[in-house]
Parts: sequence; C-alpha cells; structure tokens
Amino acid sequence: MKKAYIALLSLALPVSGLVSCSEMMTEAGDAEIVEPITVSYKVNAVTGFVDADGKGEPDPNFPTEGLKATFVNYEESSFTSATVDADGIATATLTPGVYTINVAGSVENEGETYYLNGAAQNISLTKNVSREEAAAGSTLNLRPAKVGPLCIKEVYYCGISPYYFRDQTYEIYNNGDEVYYLDHLCFTQLYPDQATAVLPAWPASEGKDNFVYGITLWQFPGNGTDYPLAPGESVIIVQESRDHRENNPDSFDNSMAEWEMWAGGKPERDNPNVPNLQYVFWGGYINTWQWLTSVSGAAFCLYQPGQALTFGDTDYWKLGETTQKEVNGTYEWAKIPAEAVMDGVEFLPSMSDLNMKRIPGFVDAGGFSVGEIYVGKSVSRKKIGERPDGTPLYQDTNNSTDDFQINDRPAIRRNGEKVPSWSPSNH
Repeated sequence: MKKAYIALLSLALPVSGLVSCSEMMTEAGDAEIVEPITVSYKVNAVTGFVDADGKGEPDPNFPTEGLKATFVNYEESSFTSATVDADGIATATLTPGVYTINVAGSVENEGETYYLNGAAQNISLTKNVSREEAAAGSTLNLRPAKVGPLCIKEVYYCGISPYYFRDQTYEIYNNGDEVYYLDHLCFTQLYPDQATAVLPAWPASEGKDNFVYGITLWQFPGNGTDYPLAPGESVIIVQESRDHRENNPDSFDNSMAEWEMWAGGKPERDNPNVPNLQYVFWGGYINTWQWLTSVSGAAFCLYQPGQALTFGDTDYWKLGETTQKEVNGTYEWAKIPAEAVMDGVEFLPSMSDLNMKRIPGFVDAGGFSVGEIYVGKSVSRKKIGERPDGTPLYQDTNNSTDDFQINDRPAIRRNGEKVPSWSPSNH
C-alpha cells in the first residue's frame, strides 16, 4: 500500500491536463493517509558491562541532558532532531516507519571531556510512545569515550582507475596538547570487512557493544618511549611505500611514509628504506601478497593494549579472552574492549548506506564515504583552527559524518603537519 501526503493542486492547469489530474486525485485517494506519531526514547550513559539484552547500570557521573538525538528514516530520506531532557528522554513527532536513532554530544567529568555517542538501528516506530513507556522500555546505552590526543586524520582507500589500490594510505595525527608515545599502539581493521546491514551475532556472554572485533592488528614497535609523537606531528602508514606514479600516472607519491604494512610476500615490492609494521593478529585468511582493505570502505580503530604483542602467541591469544568467534562461526577475531578504543572511523560504499554501519556508535556515531571506487579521492578531518606554531587543529567529535570531508586527491601532511624527528624521511 502506498503512503502519501495529499497537497493542493494548482487550479491554473490547461484543459489537456484535467484527465491526468483527475487520475492523480483518484490514485491519491486510494493511498494510505499517514498520521504522525509522537515517540519518546530513553537514553542512558553506561560505564559497566551491558548484557546481550542491552541492560546496563546508568552512571550518574555522565548526564545525558542536552545531547542531540536524531531519528533517521532511510527509506523516506528524512530525519527529525530532538534534545534529550533532564530525565534522559528525547521526544519527536515522526512518520511511522523504521528508524535509526543517533545520539551525540559531550559532557565534562572530573575536568575531562567525554563524548557520548551511540546509535540504535532498525527500530520500528509505528505508534505513539509515551514518556512512561519509554522509561520502562528499551533504552539506548551510550559509552563515555574520553577525548584522546590521537586521531585517524586522513585515509585514502578507494584506489585509482584502472583498478589500482596499492597506494592505500593512512595518517595518524596528534591533535592533543601532550606528547604521545606510539610504542605498542595498534592500528586495527575492524570486522566485518565490508559494510553490511546484517551484523554478526556474538555469544550472549559478550553482551552488547562491550567490544569491537579486529581482523588485522598492526602494532607500532618500541619499548615504551621510543616513538614520541608531539602535538602537531603525524605519522604515515601505507600499504606500499613508493612513488606510485611509476605504476599509475594518476596516483601519487607516498614513499616518505614512516612505515609500510607489509604482509611478507612479494619481497620485490617491499621498500627497503621504509621499515615494516608487524601484524600481531590476522583473523581469517592471511593474504601474504598484500594487506588490502575494501576500496568501498572499511572501518578502523586505534587500540592500545599496553604491551608488545606477537602473532600466534597462544599464551595471549585465547578464545573468549582476547579473541572471539561469531555464533556458529569458524574464524576467530581479536576481541578489543570498548574502553581501550582511542579513535575509530567507519567508511561506507556511499552516504546512503549509513544504515549499514558495522561498528558501534561509541566508536563512530556516523560514517563517511567518497561515494565511488577507483576515483583517487581521499577523506580527511575538517580543519577547525591552528596552534601558535601553525600546525592544524582538527574536528573530532567521534562522528565521521560531521568530522570528515572529501578531497579530490590524497596528500601527505596536507595542512603543514610536522614530521617526527625519528622519521626515516629525516635521515
């Protein structure tokens, strides 16, 4: 049955159009008349374990009043925003349908800033929901995420025509005010590798959104203080470090990278002047020719385990503790606690695929896309200011829909980011 809003038709129509107008009015008369509904939805900030049914203990240290709640109907391409009130309830007037409810904002706690981002997907809203019903029913639990110094600042993932992808490039930036040591930090590709509206089912013991799951973890070397990254400095990691214009004239030069992420095969393609990050975990099939992420968009996070890890270390990698399988699954994926995620971003095939988010909203409340494959475009954070030394400050609200922009071409340190003193490009 069709849904319709019946609008007044202009009377100033030619006679030849009267029949079609009559037909239109007949068709509109047969359509379903949609009455708006008023829906309340409860929002909590939770810091403890959340069970598989979404039940968790609210933390009063992180009030949700003032957060922005957006009810998005992808089928109708519509959205409605509301503000969470003092009781943690957001109320909106909507057209009945299936919605994604996004909530975002920040709070202060003990002198620190925390983001409170989250999303509830595929929520069927077909009738009025009172405040009392919302308070007693399902809630959206938000996990406070401390604003950290590091952010994934630019990603070039989509490749360039014809079907060239070996130039995939990632830039990590110190957007904070203090030196951060990269030692032991993991740059992680998250599971699933492709955006999907059918999310994996994890064992009930994992609860809901207590973890994210990694496909591949690349770990920075060092003994704790070997690789400082000062405010305003960035580090470049790449699939292959070279002047790619030698292979494709429309590509670019990323040979000045600090590290390659090399899987170990095809040694003739390894750049001997650029050190290799080591993969310390690789779930599923290991492609030793290369590490290739989806040219349609993958999801990534920065994760600090606090120690050096080793691939295949059975004392560390244990099912149910540091790895997990899907329900009825075959492969193990790295199990990463929510509180250990420093920054995360999700890239999608297109901006119309936000209903296919694969990672929880506390990692990235939105998603972003260049919209096409093999078009040579990159995505980067929006510059919002500069430090006194001229290095940029970037927007980082844990919502890539708001935080990122599309660039016609990828660039290395496009806004004057500094190079670390220990970088191979300085030697």
